[in-house]
Amino acid sequence: GDIMNKKVLRLEIFGFIFTCAIGTLMHFVFEWSENNPIVGLFCPVNESVFEHLKVLFFPYLIWTFIEAIKLSQDKFNIYTAKLIGITLGMLITLAVFYISARMFGRYFEVVNIASFFIGIMFAYIISYNIINYSKGKGLINGISFALLIIIAIIFIFFTLSPAHIPFFLDFKTQTYGITKQH
Repeated sequence: GDIMNKKVLRLEIFGFIFTCAIGTLMHFVFEWSENNPIVGLFCPVNESVFEHLKVLFFPYLIWTFIEAIKLSQDKFNIYTAKLIGITLGMLITLAVFYISARMFGRYFEVVNIASFFIGIMFAYIISYNIINYSKGKGLINGISFALLIIIAIIFIFFTLSPAHIPFFLDFKTQTYGITKQH
């Protein structure tokens, strides 16, 4: 009961801090690595909206595995909670970003940064509540684990082969993806 909730809450708070810190650092890692293509699969390679979702997704995914290990004795729907959390967190980030851009007619860096933290905050609030209020079910948790891995693969795929639509466009260089296609 109660002790478990505190353990989960503590892990989720640390996860929030971890994701914010690592996600913030990730903005610079591709440049620091001298544009290493392996690093670019997981870190933003340009200023597109799509690439910036990586800074939410990948640190959150790493923390998901850490948390799953820490809570492995307890039968929780961790992967289900995390899948729903990060999916809604990314959608909330996009909503804040696009709605504010429409409202103000332009993009503000402060709004981009705020949307990142708001999205992460919601992702952890949602996952905490699902972990806390659901019993572990092997099948749904297994499917959710697979879907998290599939999302990671989709990020990698679209880094290498972006669609030529505004979502993938680096508006500063007017290029797409890691190969800087025009």
